[in-house]
Amino acid sequence: MKNTVFILPGFGLGTYPLQALADCLTHQGYTTQFLPLPEQAPLDAYLHTQIQRHNITANSMALGWSLGGQLASLLAERTQCRLITLASNPQFCSDASWAYGMQPEAFERFYIKQQTQPVQNLQQFAALTGLQDASSHTKAHIKHLKAQLTRLSESEQAKHLLHLHWLRSLNTRLILANLPTPQLHIWGDVDALIPKHMADALALPLHTRTHIVTGASHLLPLTHSSECADTIVKWLAAQ
Repeated sequence: MKNTVFILPGFGLGTYPLQALADCLTHQGYTTQFLPLPEQAPLDAYLHTQIQRHNITANSMALGWSLGGQLASLLAERTQCRLITLASNPQFCSDASWAYGMQPEAFERFYIKQQTQPVQNLQQFAALTGLQDASSHTKAHIKHLKAQLTRLSESEQAKHLLHLHWLRSLNTRLILANLPTPQLHIWGDVDALIPKHMADALALPLHTRTHIVTGASHLLPLTHSSECADTIVKWLAAQ
């Protein structure tokens, strides 16, 4: 599917943070298709299923926000398709080799709260994604997200915990360093979840394009959807 952009959401907030961006890309003539996040392990089976079910090929584009960016990287590695990530850290938790992630102790506290107070945890996370964003619509977006997060079924909670497992364990830095196909990575300059200078620490191929959105938070595909879409479309046109 040559002009199809396959879109992967991030943790906990569904497709709403990416819908405005998808609409912008559709208006520009691209077909958009949301892919579900993994619902069970193993991850290899999930990737194989999505590739076969949606006919994802080297002519496709994989776009992911946050955790979705890591999963999009795995799809790009397997299919050699073009890769677009937004507000995505290829290794969300820090270790001795990577100082640009969340401290493991802080992540463990977040995980435990998701186990014990899932609705409150997700609502606080929603607020954190939009922190310091310059868009005048951010508060309304956060209010909408919180209104969607008033209750969780047992199956939804199980999926969220699984997604946190992948967020804690995935490391796609080497994939980005070695991926031969075009890459575009977009971040916000006031993102509370992406450490400053993280982009500078990545070993990216020369053909990679990066873009920083001024005044944008982790929620940038929603709060700055037009700038993100324009950046993506111009990059694609240059391929």
